[in-house]
Amino acid sequence: MSMKVIPPLAITDAMLTSTSAVETAPALYAGGTTYALNATAGVAGAAGLITIYKSLQGSNTGHAPASSPTWWVSIGTTYQVYAGGTTYALADRVIDNVAHLVYESLIGGNVGNVLSDGAKWKAIGPTNPWAMFDTLRNTATTVPAGTLTATITPGVRIDSLALLGLSATSATITVTVAGVTQYSKTVNLNLRYVANWYDYYFAPFKTQNSLVVFDIPPYSNGVITITLTNLTGNVACGACVMGMQVDIGDVQYSAESDALNFSTVDRTTDGTATLIPSRNVPKTISSIWLDKKFVNQARSLRDSLNGSTAVWAGLDDDTQEYFEALLILGFYRRFTINLQYPDFAIISLELEEV
Repeated sequence: MSMKVIPPLAITDAMLTSTSAVETAPALYAGGTTYALNATAGVAGAAGLITIYKSLQGSNTGHAPASSPTWWVSIGTTYQVYAGGTTYALADRVIDNVAHLVYESLIGGNVGNVLSDGAKWKAIGPTNPWAMFDTLRNTATTVPAGTLTATITPGVRIDSLALLGLSATSATITVTVAGVTQYSKTVNLNLRYVANWYDYYFAPFKTQNSLVVFDIPPYSNGVITITLTNLTGNVACGACVMGMQVDIGDVQYSAESDALNFSTVDRTTDGTATLIPSRNVPKTISSIWLDKKFVNQARSLRDSLNGSTAVWAGLDDDTQEYFEALLILGFYRRFTINLQYPDFAIISLELEEV
């Protein structure tokens, strides 16, 4: 069981060459306008929310998007772009489409106050297209049922890619160079756990939460296209991490999958309990044997990942049943390298998810 680490490549505006998740809303729908096939229009909602619709037919006039499903389909939501002269109400949201961040107004009558004013605005997180590339927050890029696509031109070599926090039934990863396909992998993400004949007939289907590939051909001029599909519900990707993998040794059989439980119990004086649920945060604890000639590489990795996140995969085969239990997008709490043996070191690694 080899522990592979993918330090994330920071995705810039120049790298994200296209995405089906909308950031800047099109013009709001106008009843007297004739829309062509595939034209888009926005419909304003509460607190700055804008729902984007795509025309399903040409010569589309006078059909209100929200009530005309044969003429329009929703392709996602976003927020209004911040404008200094607009007056915003308390809890209104806006986007900075240059920094790719969503802000929420902390006051009513908010006009002329720059987004960097922390007394007037609160940064909520990345805009929808960029949520999947933000590894420091627990966010996701989400679009309505159908397909989510993103095309990335890294400009450097990568050999690994991880997709986590998925809500999809299938995923396709394609790498092209000068328009020629050099790599393509499609994975059916449907799952069902079957222990007996009863389960075979009646157990519900679930979907795989993550997909990691370590065999991407490392072209410096490769173009990577990710396509996620879900026809029965929203398509979501919590994280997309790509980079060059680093092998830090063999995970031993004593590896543990654990979780930090942030739920609390509020008890009255007579002992009556009220459970206040909150999310669990996955963590793993493992011992890793490493050949001594790679110790300095592991030390360098430890330094470079101090206070930052990476994908840590305790297994390099995602068909193994323990794969997801030992998969973490997060940071290390402990990364101790024990040098007591002459030919190999033992790494004690404790990881925590963001």
